[in-house]
Amino acid sequence: MNLDIIDYGCVDWNTLLLVKGKQLNLTDEDIHILMLMMTCHKLNIRPITPQCLSRYSSLALSRIDEIMLKLINGHFVNRCNGQLDFKPIQMKLLDEKEEKKEDVNLVSFFEESFGRSLSVTEIGFINDFKRSGYDDEMIMDAVKEAVKANVKNFRYVERILQNWSEYGKVIKTKEEESVSSFSDEVKDFKWWG
Repeated sequence: MNLDIIDYGCVDWNTLLLVKGKQLNLTDEDIHILMLMMTCHKLNIRPITPQCLSRYSSLALSRIDEIMLKLINGHFVNRCNGQLDFKPIQMKLLDEKEEKKEDVNLVSFFEESFGRSLSVTEIGFINDFKRSGYDDEMIMDAVKEAVKANVKNFRYVERILQNWSEYGKVIKTKEEESVSSFSDEVKDFKWWG
């Protein structure tokens, strides 16, 4: 099937979700929250958080939070740079195969990066990062930046994530750094003297 129909908005996702939600093992509450998330996204209501959805739903805030985590962990919705991506559920509704992403164990990644075991409080920080809308890749990049700066604590990682979500994520690769340093050498070279 041509996936351009997703990009062109040719499908009524809410109707398709109501009709095929049971086949995807989604409960009525899951479908309700997913429809709210998609509607908020369509109306450019950002960020889509449990608090935001609680304004439009009679479900308890804690229940909305549980359902959102279930939808993200069940790969019905992806997080990319703090934004929600609905392509996975759209692909499932159209019976298309989606690209498999590697599941990452963030706790192991933090432990390897920091060189020590994590406390219960620190594991809670990781859960807070996920609940705040940061995807695994963004969290891992923030940890790498912190380790590169030789600052191995969660507050620093949290600050990096906040800055990236506020100002946009900018990470220079080694290739970009070498190109920029080369261009500085060329720029500063005294060609006529």
